Amino acid sequence: MDALSDVVRLEDPAFYLDDPYPVMQRLRREDPVFYYEPLNMWVMSKYEDIRHVGRTPQIFSNHDGIHWSDFQFGSVTKAFFRPDAENIALLGPPRHNEIRKIIGGTFSLGAVRMREQIRKMCRDLLDPIEIGQTVNWSRQVAEPLPLLVVAILIGFPVEEYETLKYYSDELIKIGLALSREEIDEVVENLEPMYRYFEYLLNERDRNPAEDLTTTLQQARKAGQISTQTAHMLLAGMLVAGNETTRNTINGAIILLSQHPDQFRLMIQQPQLVKNATEEFLRYVSPVRGFGRTVVQETEIKGKRLQVGQRVFNFFMSGNRDEQVFEDPEIFDVAKARDRANVAFGFGQHTCIGAALARMEINVLFEELVSRFSEVALQGTPFRDKVLQYNMWDNVQTVFN
Repeated sequence: MDALSDVVRLEDPAFYLDDPYPVMQRLRREDPVFYYEPLNMWVMSKYEDIRHVGRTPQIFSNHDGIHWSDFQFGSVTKAFFRPDAENIALLGPPRHNEIRKIIGGTFSLGAVRMREQIRKMCRDLLDPIEIGQTVNWSRQVAEPLPLLVVAILIGFPVEEYETLKYYSDELIKIGLALSREEIDEVVENLEPMYRYFEYLLNERDRNPAEDLTTTLQQARKAGQISTQTAHMLLAGMLVAGNETTRNTINGAIILLSQHPDQFRLMIQQPQLVKNATEEFLRYVSPVRGFGRTVVQETEIKGKRLQVGQRVFNFFMSGNRDEQVFEDPEIFDVAKARDRANVAFGFGQHTCIGAALARMEINVLFEELVSRFSEVALQGTPFRDKVLQYNMWDNVQTVFN
């Protein structure tokens, strides 16, 4: 058997195009705090260790970045945005908590008041799908739904969908291994976005509404955040609320095509859709994981972690931990798991839009199981180049 050091290739897209889960099983069993030499990084593959890192920001900081590109090329996340902006993804306490408090109410209220609006969106997206017709599930449903929801939550004009999608797709590149020239090109492409944000903020000053842009404009006027931080938060929410949900929706439909018995079970017992949403998130793990930097020497499972070394919280592996989830490799929409998955992270940096994303997925599949009896894939859904979040694209399906 090959050594772990020969088979673990975390930043290699091909690693995820193959089946990476047997390697994750070996990590959890043989070396759960694994030293990954190429990035001077410790890989946390066990559920409890992932949670430990997430709840101790005083030891494991995200200030120096969270993406592979940050660790490979040095603070790429910071290079994407203006240096005087406060990036909530890279902030620690107490400032992270202060900004999260400013915007948190918008997401909490959105997850409640938008449910029927989202249901109408789902119906509008599913209505054109005909029995026996091949459809591009990614383009027709998985891409537009999250972006439209985010647009409404933030306060962007829905009719400008293509503009929002362009900016979101550019922002997603933050997770890719880009050259300095490519980074500069993306930064230049995003310049009009900030002018657009400023226009929207000023418009909400004149015409406030129940959306994130109004919340940020009011916080800016009160001196709680800067203009640059308001722009940063709009950019961050535009991508974070879009890509992870898209990936889960794509992954879920692939799973249901591979497990027709599970689709039939959801049709027969629609009340299972809520539980199925959690199983989609656990099994798909829309975010592979995020990194941290050790800022205080510490020890985990007998391994000494030195200041300056990186730590990778491998969410995909934690969601298949045998000591936490019974039969973790089995996809079962009816099985109530005793522990919550870590699909949206853990600790203070848990995704602020997690409740809204869950609701989108839940409503979409409630509508889906009321319409169709089975789904089949047409062709191979994997794309050639795997992004940080968007693991699938071009998912062609036929519903009956």
